[in-house]
Amino acid sequence: MALRVLVVDDHPVVRKGLTAMLTAESWVSAVVEADTLAAARRAATTDRPDVAVVDLSLPDGDGITLVRELGTIAPRCAALIVTVTADAGTVRAALAAGARGYLLKDADPDLVVAAVRTVAAGGTVLGPQVGESTTVPPPFDMLTPRELRLALLVADGRTGRQIGAELGVSEKTVRNQTAAILAKVGAADRVRLALLAQRAGLSTIDPGPGGAP
Repeated sequence: MALRVLVVDDHPVVRKGLTAMLTAESWVSAVVEADTLAAARRAATTDRPDVAVVDLSLPDGDGITLVRELGTIAPRCAALIVTVTADAGTVRAALAAGARGYLLKDADPDLVVAAVRTVAAGGTVLGPQVGESTTVPPPFDMLTPRELRLALLVADGRTGRQIGAELGVSEKTVRNQTAAILAKVGAADRVRLALLAQRAGLSTIDPGPGGAP
């Protein structure tokens, strides 16, 4: 199936380069560009991309905010971070926000193209330059990126309704998935899950507009 890709980067050379690479692929039907967070929001809403290739540093915000918002405005869109920052905390925050992949901008072009296809298919990609230090610490390393995002939303104190709205699932699904996550990480309840997240060095999700419950 041909994919629609959104490229979000405020550097024209990088953005145009990514667009050119992806347009040349037979499995890409269209590439939409955005150079700001606001433009990316509009494109995600109107063009409904299957994959977003996102830089972290944007003139009016950051890529992690966009990744988090894609869960609401374009829930079928997979996010791949391509940036210059390899900081472990930043990588973890991106994965927790819902990113399925994280590469550095000096990655081989073929790797970037392959990563776009991989995350679109539901896989996860961490570039070789990112390093083992950026992996999610135990016991959260047993979770999928989507489970990790849900776990940190729970640890942040979000209600089942709020989490369901953000992830595009029902409250019942949130309850069921939360129970599975608690069992995986060995936490008896939400409070202990939050303590585990804190001890693992995983910051809770920024509540964003509207604040926390």
